[in-house]
Amino acid sequence: MFSNGDEIFKISRLTIVWLAGIFTIVWMVCWALGIALPMLLTQQLGDKAALTNEILRAATPVIAILVFIPINAMFMVLIERRALALWTVRKGPNRVGPDGNFQTAADAVKLLLKEDITPTGADAVMHTFAPILFFAPSVFGAVPLLAAVTNNHPLFRVLNLPTGIFFVLAAGALPVVALVMAGWASNNKYSLVGGLRSAAQAISYEIPLVLSLITVCLMAGTLDLVKITEQQAGGILNWNLLGGGALTGLNNALAGGGAKALATSYFMGPISYVCAGLLVISLIISFWLYLTGACAEINRIPFDLPEAESELVSGYNTEYSGMKFAIFFLAEFTNLFIVSSITTVMFLGGGDNPIPPYILNNIPGIPQMVAAIRDSYFCSTLHIINPETFFATLWVIAKVYGLVIFAVLIRGTLPRFRIDQLMAFGWKRLIPLSLIVFIIVVFAREFVICHG
Repeated sequence: MFSNGDEIFKISRLTIVWLAGIFTIVWMVCWALGIALPMLLTQQLGDKAALTNEILRAATPVIAILVFIPINAMFMVLIERRALALWTVRKGPNRVGPDGNFQTAADAVKLLLKEDITPTGADAVMHTFAPILFFAPSVFGAVPLLAAVTNNHPLFRVLNLPTGIFFVLAAGALPVVALVMAGWASNNKYSLVGGLRSAAQAISYEIPLVLSLITVCLMAGTLDLVKITEQQAGGILNWNLLGGGALTGLNNALAGGGAKALATSYFMGPISYVCAGLLVISLIISFWLYLTGACAEINRIPFDLPEAESELVSGYNTEYSGMKFAIFFLAEFTNLFIVSSITTVMFLGGGDNPIPPYILNNIPGIPQMVAAIRDSYFCSTLHIINPETFFATLWVIAKVYGLVIFAVLIRGTLPRFRIDQLMAFGWKRLIPLSLIVFIIVVFAREFVICHG
């Protein structure tokens, strides 16, 4: 027998160790390529190293993503298996390494050593190309997010696109093509049905997903991911997404302005406050719509009809083994991480501290700790730590992996939809609701801006 308290402690320790290792490795790679090596070359070669330094800085984000994806996917697989075991009163993986920390690494080695089989009658070229096409958007789709989740760090600032959210959505539309390709090329009826289901599911849930993000862009007045994140700075009451900071008066009152600041903001009038409230409610509904549509887009339970083991064996990847299957597996968990990152940037303030500054600064020890980090040798001399990026990254990690755990909880809680229920839920519920929310935001935001 084992207690839940022991398992929760083990999962917490596992999470801290893995996350500390993952982000330390990735950041040291970024620092070495983008900061340390250019500084060394500049000292040795002077202006002659300018072109080399630019190439190194341009390559840094790509190398960082390629290093991050495999080790992060291994961690996400491990934490999902341990969390599901906890919630279903099982032990989970606990044999390979201390507390099973190396179980997914062993599974990865096993998959890489397995024979790669192409079925008789299958289209060998498309069968091989499908997992590559499925995985590629996971790499390129994350590129514009790097600037937003690192507080516009200089190393990633070049990746910030004026229409970053459209780039992310365009990249996110490609995996469904790969799933249809994999299902058709496998020469297997179960695979084909899985591929067709993925296409039907994507058509149904892409519309509310996109509309929910466009609603946020409309509130923010921009498609730039960094600017959308910046407009959510200072705690939720100060978010500028609400038609130019519709709740700023209330936030000032709480910050110390008292009744006078609150009365000053009252000139907007009751109708304007109703519109501001509608914007808040619309933002909350859009958040829920995006989470629902995103779960369907990445084929997570309860929307995993393209794989549905009880019906389709394993769906589109039934005929895949070895490295090809590993790529599918890797991309699925990477897509979950990207979806959680988009949610963090668009709805949860990115790396911004959700606790208002006037509360945080009054907590004993916090200002002193921040000052100590800013004045440390690693920050001021070696430039290993960027204070703004460091604290923003901690909040991003907490928010993103919190959403990942929430997705795992959904998997361990909800049953799978039937295919007719899935289609009806998308077309009869989510799409009309997303259109209604979008129309409300158009009129309510315009009224708040004109009369605020």
